[in-house]
Amino acid sequence: MATMPTYDAVIVGGGPAGSTCAHALVKAGLNTLVVDSVRFPRVKLCAGWISPPIWDVLELLPGDYTGGLWPWRRVHIHFHGKRYTVKSKGYFIRRYEFDEFLLRRSKARVVEDHHVRQIEKDADGYWLIDGQFRTRYLIGAGGSHCPVARALFPKPENDPCGTQEKEFEGDPQEIAACRIGADGEPQVLLHDDLGGYSWNIPKGSWMNIGSGTKIARAVVPAWNEARTFFEGNGGTGNIPVASRPALDKMKGHGYRVFEPECLDHCQHDGAFLIGDALGVAQPLTGEGILPAVLSGKLCAAAIAEGAPESYPRRMTDHPLFREYRLLHNLLVWEQKRAGVRNENPRPSRFRDWLVVQGFAWLFGAKRVPLGWLLARLLGNSI
Repeated sequence: MATMPTYDAVIVGGGPAGSTCAHALVKAGLNTLVVDSVRFPRVKLCAGWISPPIWDVLELLPGDYTGGLWPWRRVHIHFHGKRYTVKSKGYFIRRYEFDEFLLRRSKARVVEDHHVRQIEKDADGYWLIDGQFRTRYLIGAGGSHCPVARALFPKPENDPCGTQEKEFEGDPQEIAACRIGADGEPQVLLHDDLGGYSWNIPKGSWMNIGSGTKIARAVVPAWNEARTFFEGNGGTGNIPVASRPALDKMKGHGYRVFEPECLDHCQHDGAFLIGDALGVAQPLTGEGILPAVLSGKLCAAAIAEGAPESYPRRMTDHPLFREYRLLHNLLVWEQKRAGVRNENPRPSRFRDWLVVQGFAWLFGAKRVPLGWLLARLLGNSI
């Protein structure tokens, strides 16, 4: 009988969180395996938005990345019938290329087309995966439906957000003729109730179009309104006529944004959750790739330094997740205020301008101004 291979760490899920974790573990000298249910490169539902801090987390320069990269310095935002063009900064990638790049860069052993079905422990305290792989540390990085999360961790209490989106190829000249700004510059439709936003992102010969909402059941009607807007904005629309049939069949998925309580369930008995398996997307904009790769790197550091139990503290203490805690508390505070209002606020162009500027600020992953003061004030009021 063949001996079951034993690893220092097995990561279930080869997306950005899993591959970043694997890269750091391999770099530290740990024997690491990545298991994924599909074969890479693979299509992944995602607008492909990454913000500038990600390069430091990945220990890369933008020029080191070999896939398509679309930097942008302006975002075009529509809100309450008015268009705003605001300075901001970020990048767009195609997940089809980006995830493959990061996974191969990790140098970990990779097993693809393997659906994890059984997770148990042996008499020596090692995790056994499907009776085929044995590991001291098991890391769940399999997204919103991660088998490690389902088998070993409590079900999250917060409801998932919803998305409807599609990435497809078109004629680059037709795309250029109807886009609002330069190639790669995002066009964003903020929903009037601020319950989400829709986007139209030109990437050379590719387009990524979709909607996201805080409440999953609201996403389909939001998308229907967004499609009508993007196809008819200004009379000619911002989507090439020849490409519009591609939007007849959208694809949807759900994910969870960061709530401080998720860190209470990110590590237990040699098992860990990172990325979307943990639910760490930015609470207001929904940005997911930056917090995913950061959680993977912090998890790997805790394991590599022989202090796996320090993973929750590393997450709590990191400036990015402290910022996310503040944003979460701001949302809770605003919801409480909304609950005691007797009437809707009067329309205000100044208020709209503030909302748009704040969204663009966070869309570029900038820190909340006077965040320390807001955190102290909110700590006394919620």
